[in-house]
Amino acid sequence: MKKRLLIVGGHGSGEITMSIFEDINVITNEWELAGYLTDIREPGQKLGKHTVIGSTAEIMDYINKGYYIHNALYFNAKDKKTRVVRFMELDIPLEANATGVHPTAIVAPGVKMGYGVLVNQYALLQVNCLIKNFVHVYSGCLVGHDTHINNYCTIGAHSIVGGRVILKEGVHVGLNATIREDITVGQYSILAMSSVVVKDVEDFDIVVGNPAKTIKKR
Repeated sequence: MKKRLLIVGGHGSGEITMSIFEDINVITNEWELAGYLTDIREPGQKLGKHTVIGSTAEIMDYINKGYYIHNALYFNAKDKKTRVVRFMELDIPLEANATGVHPTAIVAPGVKMGYGVLVNQYALLQVNCLIKNFVHVYSGCLVGHDTHINNYCTIGAHSIVGGRVILKEGVHVGLNATIREDITVGQYSILAMSSVVVKDVEDFDIVVGNPAKTIKKR
């Protein structure tokens, strides 16, 4: 029996997420893509070719009915900690959060991956890296060997995360950013687009440039 899946979110990340699971289904036929839970359209309306089933206030109602979810709503850079806390307060069983890996992504031996993860097209996860829960790895990224990416991190498209890097909870890596090997990036920090990170980043720092420098705290 197929597993019923709802995408939490709407335009942008929500539609990207739905497209990833559509492509996965071509190979696995694993999911019944039941539609969206979103607050931007009324139930019964369409978002792309899929139907809005309900609002985000109904997440637990559907999980209690046996649905899986993939949450694409809370994990962008803006006000991320508040969004994460709101999501955590729902106390959703981990196993109800679907992980999706696009068929074109390369996942090397020894990679460990948690719940609610999304790996987009042409990403490369090298040997022995750890991808914990609720991590989004966007298209064309490289995650180096033995790197640890903690919960609620987002890795923007075409970014490079070097070997043995530690990204603490909630890090946002901007488009095309590069992190040198053996770096630790503090929780809920933001690495701006095209930043080149060559030294450790403190918690809640926003860093910019080449080499990346802190411009302010979040």
